[in-house]
Amino acid sequence: MRTVEEALAEILERVERLGVERVPLLESLGRTLAVNVHSDTDVPPFDNSAVDGYAVRASDTFGATLGRQCRLRTLGDVPAGSMATEAVEEGTAVRVMTGGPMPAKADAMVMIEDTRSSERGIIEILEAAKREQHVRRAGADIRCGELVLCAGTRIRPAEVGLLATVGCATVPVNRRARVAVLTTGDEVVDIVAGELPSPGHIRNSNRYALTALVQESGAILHSLTHLPDDPDAIEAAFRACSDQLTGADVILTAGGVSVGDRDFVKPTLEKLGHLDFWRVAMKPGKPLAFGSIGNTLFFGLPGNPVSAMVTFELFVRPALAKMEGRADLARPLIFAQLTQDIKHESGRREYVRAITLTENGGFLTTPYEKQGSANLRSMTAANSLLILPTESEGL
Repeated sequence: MRTVEEALAEILERVERLGVERVPLLESLGRTLAVNVHSDTDVPPFDNSAVDGYAVRASDTFGATLGRQCRLRTLGDVPAGSMATEAVEEGTAVRVMTGGPMPAKADAMVMIEDTRSSERGIIEILEAAKREQHVRRAGADIRCGELVLCAGTRIRPAEVGLLATVGCATVPVNRRARVAVLTTGDEVVDIVAGELPSPGHIRNSNRYALTALVQESGAILHSLTHLPDDPDAIEAAFRACSDQLTGADVILTAGGVSVGDRDFVKPTLEKLGHLDFWRVAMKPGKPLAFGSIGNTLFFGLPGNPVSAMVTFELFVRPALAKMEGRADLARPLIFAQLTQDIKHESGRREYVRAITLTENGGFLTTPYEKQGSANLRSMTAANSLLILPTESEGL
């Protein structure tokens, strides 16, 4: 059996980044930037006011207080979107709205709350200004030509705003993987509203959980199929999903990879393609098959719902992220204090569903009470996976 590290390294070694496509800026949210982005302008592009108020020469306001105002002659207004037509000379001021360009020779802004109108054309300053007060200089945030975003960045709302600021009407992003999700099993049935499954059957939670995991990862659902325990049906589906022109980048199956008489997924993969490895020294999720059919990567996940979700998290999600050119493949790894003892049989690394919380600047973690690989409720209760080392006999 592979260790978890060996299995993941082997998977990522096989994964190649997909091609680049250009999308409109408003369609780039959640995508991965394919190239470095440099600014085409200074940001801000001109000296401007950070407040509504008056542009002044700071030296003209020296010593001004509420009881000892200084008086300045106003030269006019500069609304946002216009330019000042006069320079601020000694003893004068220009009213400027937030974002409005600073007039020539002005070196400070006085907020309108710190002024008082006097006779026509005269303003009284109630508090002395300091040089550069409330002034945003050109290029203070970003210089023209400066690197602002690196290839591999996941585009969030803030990145959308920054891309707009530096003039990116369209954005080069990495193509997202197309994933075919196939569940298997004669005992598994789809949901029928208002009906319970007939005796001997269970509802197909993997169909929905794995589809949701694919979508959450940012990949595209290529197709969604449930297959009976029939080798001919499984082979036909694998051939269709790996078709060179219309197929998926990844085939993701749940169930049928163990050693039962009706587990046909692994032998079908070996017939049509190549099996890189089968079984990983971990719990839950030991029967994990990885390989390829032509150019399509293949992940055969265990059929138990928790095992399927945990193996997706550990192996499939990083592979899909690398395909999309993401820089962040790994989840955060932290150290936490156990709130109770936990037993473990050495020999396989175990991933325990746990509730981890912050306390006094550190982390406390509590294992969820039910750890069976069919206890899907544990995945909704937990917010973390507690890693028990292979050689450990308990912590």
